[in-house]
Amino acid sequence: MSFLLRACLAIGVLSYLAAHRDDPALAARLSAPSVENTASLAWDALPREARETALSRGTDALVRQVAGSVAGASRDTLAETDRRPAWRGVDAR
Repeated sequence: MSFLLRACLAIGVLSYLAAHRDDPALAARLSAPSVENTASLAWDALPREARETALSRGTDALVRQVAGSVAGASRDTLAETDRRPAWRGVDAR
């Protein structure tokens, strides 16, 4: 079954690309910059003060989160009655 799905996908992709072979908009979308490159360009476009502020706030938030998890904040949501089994087996006769 997976072979049929893969074959249909390959045929569909090839048909789509063949139908849009001369479409300049498709070529532009396929050669668009990656997300990492775009994020790097956006980060570099920020003023130096804004970058420093964002970096310090992000670092502070990370330190608070790590300190909270190290402090032993329990994420346990079970009550004591949830931990006890409801049935203990056959009663002794």
